[in-house]
Amino acid sequence: MKTRLSIKGIALVESIRPFTTLLGMAGAYIGGMVAGAPLFSVPLLLAMAVVFLIGAGSMPFNDYFDREVDKISHPLRPIPSKRLSPKETLYFSYILFGLAVVLSFFINILCFAIVLFALGVLYFYETFFKNHGFVGNVVVAFLSSMSFTFGGAAVGNPFASILLSFLTFFMFTGRETLKDVQDVKGDVLSRNTLPMKIGERKAALVGSVLLIISIFLSPLPYLLGQLRIGYLLFITVVDLLCIYAIIVTLQDVRNTEKSVSLIRIAAGIGVIAIIIGAIL
Repeated sequence: MKTRLSIKGIALVESIRPFTTLLGMAGAYIGGMVAGAPLFSVPLLLAMAVVFLIGAGSMPFNDYFDREVDKISHPLRPIPSKRLSPKETLYFSYILFGLAVVLSFFINILCFAIVLFALGVLYFYETFFKNHGFVGNVVVAFLSSMSFTFGGAAVGNPFASILLSFLTFFMFTGRETLKDVQDVKGDVLSRNTLPMKIGERKAALVGSVLLIISIFLSPLPYLLGQLRIGYLLFITVVDLLCIYAIIVTLQDVRNTEKSVSLIRIAAGIGVIAIIIGAIL
């Protein structure tokens, strides 16, 4: 029989969305490698830890602000399922953010500034931008895609990985837009998202166009000589998954839950593609 403490511990781990958070961590590592860092670099390892902590903290932080919406859209999450209280969730995110700020100070001043900027943007996203539809999606995608550039900044070359940030920016903006289509019934309580403004079908089309842009950008890291042939082979799988997600979505907007899951898998394979492309 699970104790109250173990239930809360499991809920805290669940609240950080480990898979999504690890993707950001991998993005920082890849950004550093593309920027010329050795396989093992202390600044890069610290950057990975910082990205992990910010990503992990942003999830319960988001859950705190979305607690009413999640009662409908995601009832099994820690707060609506009553495994964590709103205050416990918020304080947990504060601890993770605080650790991220401290660690970033030991990397370099640029990384410290980026972390403070990212946390500021994250706060304004939750309190303002989130309720303004597509702008909120852009902010989320920007923060997510910055992990590559942050890895480059940690090793003194922030612009080397900016193409990877652009590529993931369009993929994540597309995914967030489709996710709004998926969550439209719950979001009607507190948000004014793109599907509410222009309709679910048109919003799904916007998300699909953004994914198509990411597909067109995907060969560039290989064509520009940043990554090797291994990247091209694996990124083809990513592109095919995204194309399938687009087809499924445009066939019926009720399929967006499946599409969003497919894009999450594609993002994971994309990280593997970049790692392989950097070494093979």
